Amino acid sequence: MKKHLALLLSVLFVSQLIHAQDTASARPQPSFNPQPFSHPQLDSVIKLIPAGEGSHIYYLYTIGGKLVSPDDVTLRLLSYQPSANEYSQAKNNLIWGWVSFGGFAASTIAATLEYAANNKHVGETAGFVNGQPAFIYQHHSLTGAYIFTGAAVGLLTTSIITLVSASHHAKQALKVYNHQYE
Repeated sequence: MKKHLALLLSVLFVSQLIHAQDTASARPQPSFNPQPFSHPQLDSVIKLIPAGEGSHIYYLYTIGGKLVSPDDVTLRLLSYQPSANEYSQAKNNLIWGWVSFGGFAASTIAATLEYAANNKHVGETAGFVNGQPAFIYQHHSLTGAYIFTGAAVGLLTTSIITLVSASHHAKQALKVYNHQYE
């Protein structure tokens, strides 16, 4: 069981070390041609318009009152350096949020398998105890299941916090971009 804990802790440590080494200069910078946006107009503010009804609400982007695609909005955000920084942070947090969610799923499966392999009914046999027929249970340790459950809870919490942070950075990228026109 100590081997499982050591393996889990080493994997978590290495993943955090790799994440900490990810710097802005190490990430590939987007290549685009900022030429079309070199002369900003006052009506270049990006606005979100809710569309749909009921529980099927989605958002459309408009620039200067005209509908634009999300790719056009991305190009505009990347053309202005302060909003490009926020956009890259949002994208980075989104990726790590989904990686954490994948770790949560894997830890949940591992905890379930560990519990199924070590619960008290796995090794039960029928026999006599003090002359009475009874079930005899083998002693199994559920420590691995508890460790994987704790890791799953931690990874789920990390995933939620990171995805909320990604949403915050995406909104901040729009806000920073629009602030240059106010």
